[in-house]
Amino acid sequence: RISVWPVVALLLTVHGGMLAWSATRHSPTNLEPALLAAGLSHWEFGRFELYRVNPPLVRMVAALPVITAGYVADWNSFYDAPGSRAEFPIGRALISANGERSVWLFTVARWGCIPFSLAGALFCFLWGKELWKSNGSGLVALVLWCWSPNILAHGELITNDVSAAALGLGAGYLFWRWLR
Repeated sequence: RISVWPVVALLLTVHGGMLAWSATRHSPTNLEPALLAAGLSHWEFGRFELYRVNPPLVRMVAALPVITAGYVADWNSFYDAPGSRAEFPIGRALISANGERSVWLFTVARWGCIPFSLAGALFCFLWGKELWKSNGSGLVALVLWCWSPNILAHGELITNDVSAAALGLGAGYLFWRWLR
Protein backbone atom coordinates (compact mmCIF):
# COMPACT_ATOMS: atom_id res chain seq x y z
CA ARG A 1 0.00 0.00 0.00
CA ILE A 2 1.38 3.40 -1.00
CA SER A 3 1.60 6.12 1.65
CA VAL A 4 -0.15 9.41 0.90
CA TRP A 5 2.07 11.42 3.26
CA PRO A 6 4.91 12.08 0.76
CA VAL A 7 2.31 13.62 -1.59
CA VAL A 8 0.89 15.71 1.27
CA ALA A 9 4.41 16.86 2.19
CA LEU A 10 5.14 17.77 -1.43
CA LEU A 11 1.92 19.76 -1.79
CA LEU A 12 2.54 21.59 1.50
CA THR A 13 6.11 22.36 0.44
CA VAL A 14 4.98 23.74 -2.92
CA HIS A 15 2.22 25.79 -1.25
CA GLY A 16 4.62 27.19 1.34
CA GLY A 17 7.15 27.94 -1.39
CA MET A 18 4.60 29.83 -3.46
CA LEU A 19 3.60 31.91 -0.44
CA ALA A 20 7.24 32.57 0.52
CA TRP A 21 8.12 33.66 -3.01
CA SER A 22 4.99 35.79 -3.26
CA ALA A 23 5.86 37.49 0.04
CA THR A 24 9.09 38.74 -1.53
CA ARG A 25 7.37 40.11 -4.61
CA HIS A 26 4.50 42.24 -3.32
CA SER A 27 4.68 45.54 -1.53
CA PRO A 28 2.97 45.85 1.87
CA THR A 29 -0.76 46.45 1.89
CA ASN A 30 -2.20 49.52 3.61
CA LEU A 31 -2.86 47.50 6.77
CA GLU A 32 0.44 45.65 7.13
CA PRO A 33 2.61 48.52 8.48
CA ALA A 34 0.04 49.15 11.21
CA LEU A 35 -0.26 45.43 12.00
CA LEU A 36 3.50 44.96 12.20
CA ALA A 37 3.99 48.05 14.34
CA ALA A 38 1.23 46.87 16.67
CA GLY A 39 2.81 43.41 16.95
CA LEU A 40 6.18 44.94 17.77
CA SER A 41 4.58 47.16 20.40
CA HIS A 42 2.90 44.16 22.02
CA TRP A 43 6.27 42.46 22.50
CA GLU A 44 8.20 45.61 23.39
CA PHE A 45 5.75 47.09 25.91
CA GLY A 46 3.50 44.15 26.84
CA ARG A 47 0.46 46.30 26.04
CA PHE A 48 -2.31 45.91 23.48
CA GLU A 49 -3.66 49.38 22.69
CA LEU A 50 -2.50 49.35 19.08
CA TYR A 51 -4.77 47.59 16.58
CA ARG A 52 -7.14 46.48 19.31
CA VAL A 53 -9.89 45.79 16.77
CA ASN A 54 -8.49 42.27 16.10
CA PRO A 55 -6.93 39.59 18.31
CA PRO A 56 -3.14 39.96 18.59
CA LEU A 57 -1.93 36.42 17.71
CA VAL A 58 -1.06 36.92 14.03
CA ARG A 59 0.66 40.28 14.43
CA MET A 60 2.65 38.96 17.40
CA VAL A 61 3.76 35.93 15.34
CA ALA A 62 4.69 38.25 12.46
CA ALA A 63 6.70 40.47 14.80
CA LEU A 64 8.92 37.65 16.12
CA PRO A 65 11.16 37.34 13.01
CA VAL A 66 11.39 41.14 12.82
CA ILE A 67 12.55 41.30 16.44
CA THR A 68 15.15 38.64 15.63
CA ALA A 69 16.29 40.53 12.52
CA GLY A 70 16.44 43.85 14.38
CA TYR A 71 14.49 47.00 13.65
CA VAL A 72 14.37 50.70 14.48
CA ALA A 73 11.17 51.90 16.16
CA ASP A 74 9.69 55.36 16.35
CA TRP A 75 6.93 55.45 18.95
CA ASN A 76 6.50 59.27 18.90
CA SER A 77 3.15 59.01 17.09
CA PHE A 78 1.59 56.99 19.89
CA TYR A 79 -1.52 58.42 21.49
CA ASP A 80 -4.32 56.61 23.23
CA ALA A 81 -7.70 58.26 23.17
CA PRO A 82 -11.16 56.81 22.67
CA GLY A 83 -11.48 55.76 19.04
CA SER A 84 -7.84 56.51 18.23
CA ARG A 85 -6.03 54.43 15.63
CA ALA A 86 -2.43 55.38 16.36
CA GLU A 87 -1.13 52.19 14.74
CA PHE A 88 -1.38 53.75 11.28
CA PRO A 89 0.96 56.73 11.87
CA ILE A 90 3.25 54.47 13.92
CA GLY A 91 3.33 52.00 11.00
CA ARG A 92 4.35 54.79 8.62
CA ALA A 93 7.00 55.89 11.14
CA LEU A 94 8.31 52.30 11.28
CA ILE A 95 8.82 52.34 7.52
CA SER A 96 10.49 55.77 7.64
CA ALA A 97 12.80 54.74 10.49
CA ASN A 98 13.93 51.56 8.71
CA GLY A 99 14.08 52.94 5.17
CA GLU A 100 14.78 50.41 2.43
CA ARG A 101 15.34 47.71 5.05
CA SER A 102 11.57 47.81 5.65
CA VAL A 103 11.11 45.61 2.58
CA TRP A 104 13.18 42.87 4.24
CA LEU A 105 11.37 43.31 7.56
CA PHE A 106 7.96 42.88 5.90
CA THR A 107 9.23 39.82 4.03
CA VAL A 108 10.41 38.03 7.17
CA ALA A 109 7.24 39.05 9.02
CA ARG A 110 5.17 37.54 6.22
CA TRP A 111 7.24 34.37 6.24
CA GLY A 112 6.44 34.03 9.93
CA CYS A 113 2.71 33.82 9.09
CA ILE A 114 2.97 31.11 6.41
CA PRO A 115 2.55 28.26 8.95
CA PHE A 116 -1.06 29.40 9.48
CA SER A 117 -1.85 28.59 5.84
CA LEU A 118 0.03 25.30 6.05
CA ALA A 119 -2.02 24.35 9.12
CA GLY A 120 -5.24 25.17 7.25
CA ALA A 121 -4.12 22.97 4.36
CA LEU A 122 -3.35 20.12 6.73
CA PHE A 123 -6.74 20.45 8.45
CA CYS A 124 -8.43 20.32 5.02
CA PHE A 125 -6.58 17.12 4.17
CA LEU A 126 -7.31 15.43 7.48
CA TRP A 127 -10.98 16.37 7.54
CA GLY A 128 -11.57 15.40 3.90
CA LYS A 129 -9.74 12.11 4.41
CA GLU A 130 -11.67 11.20 7.55
CA LEU A 131 -15.05 12.51 6.40
CA TRP A 132 -15.08 10.47 3.18
CA LYS A 133 -12.73 7.70 4.41
CA SER A 134 -10.52 8.22 1.39
CA ASN A 135 -7.00 9.56 0.92
CA GLY A 136 -8.13 10.88 -2.46
CA SER A 137 -10.82 13.03 -0.86
CA GLY A 138 -8.26 14.43 1.55
CA LEU A 139 -5.93 15.24 -1.33
CA VAL A 140 -8.72 17.01 -3.23
CA ALA A 141 -9.46 19.14 -0.16
CA LEU A 142 -5.74 19.85 0.25
CA VAL A 143 -5.34 20.88 -3.39
CA LEU A 144 -8.41 23.11 -3.20
CA TRP A 145 -6.93 24.94 -0.19
CA CYS A 146 -3.40 25.17 -1.58
CA TRP A 147 -4.46 26.54 -4.97
CA SER A 148 -7.36 28.71 -3.88
CA PRO A 149 -6.77 32.21 -5.26
CA ASN A 150 -7.95 33.76 -1.98
CA ILE A 151 -5.61 31.62 0.12
CA LEU A 152 -2.69 32.33 -2.21
CA ALA A 153 -3.43 36.06 -2.14
CA HIS A 154 -3.91 36.40 1.61
CA GLY A 155 -1.71 33.57 2.89
CA GLU A 156 1.40 35.67 2.34
CA LEU A 157 0.14 38.67 4.33
CA ILE A 158 0.38 39.71 7.98
CA THR A 159 -3.41 39.97 8.15
CA ASN A 160 -5.84 37.78 10.11
CA ASP A 161 -7.79 36.45 7.11
CA VAL A 162 -6.04 33.14 6.40
CA SER A 163 -5.13 32.51 10.02
CA ALA A 164 -8.77 32.94 11.06
CA ALA A 165 -9.89 30.58 8.29
CA ALA A 166 -7.21 28.01 9.12
CA LEU A 167 -7.72 28.08 12.88
CA GLY A 168 -11.51 28.15 12.46
CA LEU A 169 -11.24 25.13 10.18
CA GLY A 170 -9.03 23.42 12.75
CA ALA A 171 -11.49 24.16 15.53
CA GLY A 172 -14.35 22.81 13.42
CA TYR A 173 -12.38 19.68 12.54
CA LEU A 174 -11.38 18.98 16.14
CA PHE A 175 -14.93 19.62 17.38
CA TRP A 176 -16.27 17.24 14.71
CA ARG A 177 -13.78 14.59 15.85
CA TRP A 178 -14.77 15.13 19.45
CA LEU A 179 -18.45 14.69 18.57
CA ARG A 180 -17.68 11.44 16.77
